[in-house]
Amino acid sequence: MQTPEQFTSDCLTRGIAPAQDIPLSAKIIRNVLFGGLRYILVAPIPFVMTPLILKKIGVGGYGTWAVFLAISALTSLADLGLVGTLSKFIADYYARRDYVALRRALNSGLSLFILLAAIVICILAGAAVPVARWFFHGSTVSQAEIVHLFRLFLIVIGANILNLLFSSVTTGLQRLDLTNMISAGNVFLGALFSALLLLNGWGLSGLVYGYIVSATLTVIAYVITIRRLLPQVAIDPAEFDWAEAKKLFSFSSRFYVTQAAVAVHTQIEKVFLAVLIGVTPVGWYDIASDVSLKVRGAIGFVLSPVLPAASELNALGDARRTRELYFRTHKYLALIGVPAICLMAAVASRFVQLWIGHGMSMVAFPLSVLVVVNFMNLATGPGFLIFAGRGYLKPGVQSAVLGVVLNIPLSLVLIYRFGFSGAVVGTSISLLAASGYFVYVFHRDTGYSFSRLLKESYIKPVTISVITILGLLALRPTSNLTWFGLAELALAFGVLYSVLIVLSRFFDEYDWHKFEQFMPLTRRVRRLCRAE
Repeated sequence: MQTPEQFTSDCLTRGIAPAQDIPLSAKIIRNVLFGGLRYILVAPIPFVMTPLILKKIGVGGYGTWAVFLAISALTSLADLGLVGTLSKFIADYYARRDYVALRRALNSGLSLFILLAAIVICILAGAAVPVARWFFHGSTVSQAEIVHLFRLFLIVIGANILNLLFSSVTTGLQRLDLTNMISAGNVFLGALFSALLLLNGWGLSGLVYGYIVSATLTVIAYVITIRRLLPQVAIDPAEFDWAEAKKLFSFSSRFYVTQAAVAVHTQIEKVFLAVLIGVTPVGWYDIASDVSLKVRGAIGFVLSPVLPAASELNALGDARRTRELYFRTHKYLALIGVPAICLMAAVASRFVQLWIGHGMSMVAFPLSVLVVVNFMNLATGPGFLIFAGRGYLKPGVQSAVLGVVLNIPLSLVLIYRFGFSGAVVGTSISLLAASGYFVYVFHRDTGYSFSRLLKESYIKPVTISVITILGLLALRPTSNLTWFGLAELALAFGVLYSVLIVLSRFFDEYDWHKFEQFMPLTRRVRRLCRAE
């Protein structure tokens, strides 16, 4: 085992800066920038793949594939909350240079994830026939082929469970640049291989085989990356430590409830639609939900560094910087998220018509609603992650339980009564109720000023975004716009919003200082603002 001095020397030899030599603000900015880069790289992929899949296997085939993905997403529940738990513990151990404890946590977590993946695969393999019968009625694919492909797809599910573990390690080390790039590679390769096989007439099986290849390559990439980041920590699942596992489970059992709630909110409607109606409305809902979640994810990269940063600040006992982390995170979340949501909601109808045709226009309104609702739920993220960094999960658990208790019966009844539209209403009501409850409890328990939050973070972006988009739509309605016209509208909105948000003095001295460190040209912008 290396001493801290030997480890530092080894890091420098390999060109890796030790965690303690990099300021926390620099790590956060680096992680946010790479999170943004990831979404720039992967954002076009679903917009290319969705019409390709619809063209090659039809709406019924798309719905069948959506059920495959929904089942895969629900199996993430098998991690029992260990993903976020490992990120926190590894961040704590790494900040204190406790590499013995880090090694115990990593290998104990690896043993648990291998066991969980094996259990999930065995259960689903045995249940393949009833799963095909219950969840895929109305599919254009035969039941025998669905059973065969579903069993092959278990390779993807197993690999994805292991990738959850590995991503939690790189996240805990505050190397979200690597996490995001590997994740982007997974998405890109999955799309590339699937598209090539679809174009060669492989149908649904092409999607399955494409995902198998990309998921397997991602596991290999993560193993190589972690070995390089932690050369002094041997990856060996045989080094399972029961005491460390108990410590992980004592935290993860509370963390798990909130994670399970996310899976329920994003996937349960697809399951209910599949069972009660058929795979076709699953396809409709999946398109609206997937785009809204992609938009949420593109905005949510701002939150990716918060848990490891909050864990590090908690380990250092720095309450002042933790409070500032909360307000700064909300500020940048609003800066990026509010205009993106306003623009997407405004152009959703025309976007859907141009993207997948007038025949899928029923997707537009649910897309607008889910985009807004998902962003409002995302706004609970800074508070939840800061509480998680402290090891205080009770408010998050209570909020998650409230959302699930509302969502399951409400969605079931509304889908049974109203079909596709009921799924949107059920999800929206439960998400908004849970989000409102958490925000109230967070500010009550911390004493952080809610009025400061609104004043510093949301009032200016909301006001400027709404006025700007309404003004542009009054000048140029979207009904007859082409793709080029939508791009012009988005560009005009982005430029006007950027100019107005700068002139509104939304940014303070701290913001400008950080901008100038990473983008020296912003000094000119600042001088222009001072001249106003």
